[in-house]
Amino acid sequence: LPVFVPMMLMLVSHSLVPSWLMNPWLQAILITPVMFYCGAPIHRVGWPALWHRSPDMNSLVALGTTAAYLYSIALCFVSELMPEGSREPYFESVGVVITLVLVGRLLEAKAREGTGKAVQSLIKLRPRVAHILDVGTPLAKDLAAGKASGDGWLDPAQSQDIDIDRVKTGDLLVIRAGERIPLDGVVLAGEASVDESMITGESVLARRGVGEPLTGATIMQQGNVVMKVTRTGEDTVLSQIIALVARAQATKAPVQRLADRIARVFVPAVIIAALWTGAIWITFGPQPKLAHALVTAVSVLIIACPCALGLATPLSVTAATGLGATNGVLVTSARALEQARDIRTVVFDKTGTITVGAIDDDADYAKPSYTKDSVKPGSKEAIAALRAAGIRTVMLSGDKAEVAERVAAEVGIDTVIAQVRPDGKAYWIRQLQISRDAAAAQSSVAPAIADVPNGLVAMVGDGINDAPALAQADVGIAIGTGTDIAMQSADVTLMSGDLRGVVKTLNLSQATMRNIRENLAWAFGYNIIGIPIAAGVLYPFTGWLLSPMIAGLAMALSSVCLVLNANRMRRVTLSPDTVSFTAAGGRDADRRAPDQHGARNIILDTGDRPRADGHHTDEGHHHQPNKEQPMHMNHMHSADMNDATQTATDPVCGMTVAVNNDAITREHDGTTYYFCGEHCANNFMKAPQLFLEN
Repeated sequence: LPVFVPMMLMLVSHSLVPSWLMNPWLQAILITPVMFYCGAPIHRVGWPALWHRSPDMNSLVALGTTAAYLYSIALCFVSELMPEGSREPYFESVGVVITLVLVGRLLEAKAREGTGKAVQSLIKLRPRVAHILDVGTPLAKDLAAGKASGDGWLDPAQSQDIDIDRVKTGDLLVIRAGERIPLDGVVLAGEASVDESMITGESVLARRGVGEPLTGATIMQQGNVVMKVTRTGEDTVLSQIIALVARAQATKAPVQRLADRIARVFVPAVIIAALWTGAIWITFGPQPKLAHALVTAVSVLIIACPCALGLATPLSVTAATGLGATNGVLVTSARALEQARDIRTVVFDKTGTITVGAIDDDADYAKPSYTKDSVKPGSKEAIAALRAAGIRTVMLSGDKAEVAERVAAEVGIDTVIAQVRPDGKAYWIRQLQISRDAAAAQSSVAPAIADVPNGLVAMVGDGINDAPALAQADVGIAIGTGTDIAMQSADVTLMSGDLRGVVKTLNLSQATMRNIRENLAWAFGYNIIGIPIAAGVLYPFTGWLLSPMIAGLAMALSSVCLVLNANRMRRVTLSPDTVSFTAAGGRDADRRAPDQHGARNIILDTGDRPRADGHHTDEGHHHQPNKEQPMHMNHMHSADMNDATQTATDPVCGMTVAVNNDAITREHDGTTYYFCGEHCANNFMKAPQLFLEN
């Protein structure tokens, strides 16, 4: 400020500033700590990046401020050697540019913090005190044994208040109407209506009675209950949500990698442009040529700082993951957030996903059947919205054809694959992908599957046996009411069981990519306009040059514009009933809606699986790898009596793959595993134990 303010006042009147404040040596003393201490994080990154031929935005700022600083220091010692009119130092530019860059980073950090407020607010609102029952009392013992009657546990004398961090798994807590539920647990006594909208995105109150689960941080609107704590600390649903959102925000979307590649070309181009700008001004510019050359070259370096380009994608992704969390859509990777809008086929598990998952009353416990299983609320509406947008729907069912067809007709599914074996879902996902990629619906490798559209294949499931299929799919969507292994294998988790969350996911992806495109337009537009102005193209017409200080301010404002635009994502409403875009080409002309006769396409899973060598094998004899029998290079079997090629089983999708020099492999704990493709290999490396224990 002691350097910057006098320079600004000088523009108004020289009489406003004491002469001693304009002394170059005083300015040097004041600005040197700013240059080397405050600017250390910039120089520490910028210069090594330049030496390694991978300059970034820090390199531009380091170059620009160093040029201005050295020129100003030279003036302090040998000003008489400089031409007339070129003897004014630029210490204020050095200080202001570094200060503005740091302020810009502070604003960006605050913006990143702000986009996570939807989730962070859950932590802040979590109660710090819990009403605990003494487990040694007869009342607590009766409650734990399910023998308690009445509501004597509501008596405040029966419980005591303790800090929530002292609560352990198995403790009994009393929650009264209007209070927040402290931790995850199960109801032992009482009944209540719970507002779970902060977790599931659903505004309808959930009824919770004895034996039903409660989620920490949700609000008990009506009723009183005693709950048994089942999860504490990092194991709670809330903690897992925060961890998954943090992981998603730390990943890079494919479009961000494109921006990074552009930046690697953009920065050297700007440096070259700055050098040419200086050379042109020294050669053809008016006097004082050196001063003009320095001002324009430094201004180009500063104003072209690709901060905005680097922030365009991560700011939008961060905002979008927060928006998804508040709508019950938990996205675990930026890749999935970008790619969901390209989904053109959605494959649904039937039991527990489209339907409630209720076992028939007269079914054998060892062999449960679901012939009377009812459709979940929202399933029909979700599938109708997908089909209206031109997205094909497929249902995988282990039931007989007539049972699966009845459910498909009720909800409007395009294609049904019935009698699917528990370990066959990943196989059918793979066939859909092969049919799409190779356009070989009638080939010996891919059985016929009914005009699979171009675009990505998504899988929606909830069970342990869905985990390989969720990992095999281009985008895996797990139902939050399902198993942990399903959720950890998926790219997206719907915190409620309502399939309209799939529609929300597509709309979230579309809104995110629209916001990213807007941010990139801001970033590129700013540079396209700013660089020529900084180079001095307006000087011949207006006599106006851009000061490096003003260039630094403009650079910081560009980042602020992106922050504000990304924060607009908070106000986006994710429709659960309509997809916000239509698939390319719309619906096929000959595709008709399912009617009372059932879905249009019925495929029966015979269990006959094509192997990598072209032969077929009965899946009934095809075992899955498990913890005790990992399929690796020391545990192979022959593909055929006439073919000595060794094969292995893909631990993700269960397909048989050939073992040769071209095989896709990954190492884990000293063991080599073989995969059908890079997608399965990459998903395996995310969480190997999930697939080895399955």
